[in-house]
Order: sequence, then structure tokens, then C-alpha cells
Amino acid sequence: MLFKQSTRHLALATRISSPILSAIPRRSFTSTPAQLNSAQAQQPSSYRQGMSNYKTFMGAFGKVFLGAVLTYQIIYWTWLKLETDESRVEKNEEMATLEKKARELAAAKQK
Repeated sequence: MLFKQSTRHLALATRISSPILSAIPRRSFTSTPAQLNSAQAQQPSSYRQGMSNYKTFMGAFGKVFLGAVLTYQIIYWTWLKLETDESRVEKNEEMATLEKKARELAAAKQK
């Protein structure tokens, strides 16, 4: 209440001292009165109360979750690299045996 009186006094003082400011109408930019907003701020919703219980663990959960995703990706990429290397070695061995067999057949055909 004291704040409202001081702002009214200040508004009257500025209107008296400045005729330009008195020509501009004062307008409130809030859609609801301040009394309703202050009543809602005093009583937090049940959602906010529930979330405040979990807020302390959100950072730890985030770190563990990101760590698990990173670990999974590293293991997956490593497995994929090893699998690719293994298939490449198998194909190279098969190519070597087929080339050897082709050379033997070519040599037998020339004789």
C-alpha cells in the first residue's frame, strides 16, 4: 500500500512539473491485476512442487545418461571397425586363393 501511494505521489509530481508527460496517457501493460498475480505466486502449483523434488537429481541423471550414450557409441564404432577389418581380411584371403588357382589353371592350360 505504501508503494502505491509513493508512485501516485511521484506521478502527480511529474505531471505537474512536465506538461509533455501529462499529455501522454498512462497505461498498464499487464493483463491481470497485480493482486491476482501475487496470490498465485504465493501458492505454487503441485507440478512445481513435484518438479522441485527431482531438480536436485537432474544434473546427475543427465551426466549418467550422456555418459552411457557416449560409451555405447564408442563400443559400437569399435565393433563396426573390427567387423569391417575382419571382412576385408577374409575377402583378401579369398582373392589370394582364387588368383593362385587361376594361375595354376593358366599354367596347366599352356602345357
